[in-house]
Amino acid sequence: MVDGTVTSGKVTLPAGVNLIGINNGTIDFSETTGSSGRGITISTNGSTLQDLTIINASDNGIYVTGNNNTFINLDTSYNGDTGIQVSNGGSYNEFYNCYSHHNADDGGGNADGFAVKLASGDGNYFEDCKAEYNSDDGWDFYAAHGAVTLVRCEANYNGDNGSGITGDGNGFKVGGVDNKTDPDNPVIVPCEHVLIDCVARGNTSRGFDRNNQSAVVTMTNCIGDSNGSKNFHFPASGTPSALGYKVYFENAILDSCTSINGSNTTSGITFIGDCIGF
Repeated sequence: MVDGTVTSGKVTLPAGVNLIGINNGTIDFSETTGSSGRGITISTNGSTLQDLTIINASDNGIYVTGNNNTFINLDTSYNGDTGIQVSNGGSYNEFYNCYSHHNADDGGGNADGFAVKLASGDGNYFEDCKAEYNSDDGWDFYAAHGAVTLVRCEANYNGDNGSGITGDGNGFKVGGVDNKTDPDNPVIVPCEHVLIDCVARGNTSRGFDRNNQSAVVTMTNCIGDSNGSKNFHFPASGTPSALGYKVYFENAILDSCTSINGSNTTSGITFIGDCIGF
């Protein structure tokens, strides 16, 4: 139980912990330092974090490599890297009503709201979660090794956290290439991500971005609104810098999606249902 505000160094959770906040339960990780200063690290299985605010970690607010953990009603903000990150095999973790905002690293190009990347596993799930005002992206699936499902999630106003620190500024970046697991042999990793009733609004670059994802990404009832570059950017082919050669992608599926006040790249999209604004 976290009662009120406590100040802490980095924490590693054992398996099966129920960590619940009361009276605006907040963990202030301002005692962490450097790139190893993650707030909470979960490499085990079966824990629940609920009703907590996680702030001021020098790196990730929460870093997950374990499986079957549950996260409910969390606020991860003002951390020095991504608010919540799942990597290195983390699978079947579930996130409900989590809000990740105003996270920023010094250079701006790393701190996302949520990242499921760098050899993350299968079955990670987000429902009613929101990423806003992070210096880099809302969601980043770079080098993910398993498909992610998002339901009623929002990525708004990412790319500038309000203090002048700026990054890529994509809402939902769903790519696609892994040049980290084995740097000498970069590979395409196809992941059939699913996004349902999701919204990307006012991000400095793209709302929904293929980012070299080669598999079929399905977006249903999703809305791209007033993003700086493209609302939906899904070309039919690309030349990932890590690979150095041209790749042809599977078509993304847009089912009853809407583009408002913005342009789109549609050569790699199959439209079904009643799509508007394309």
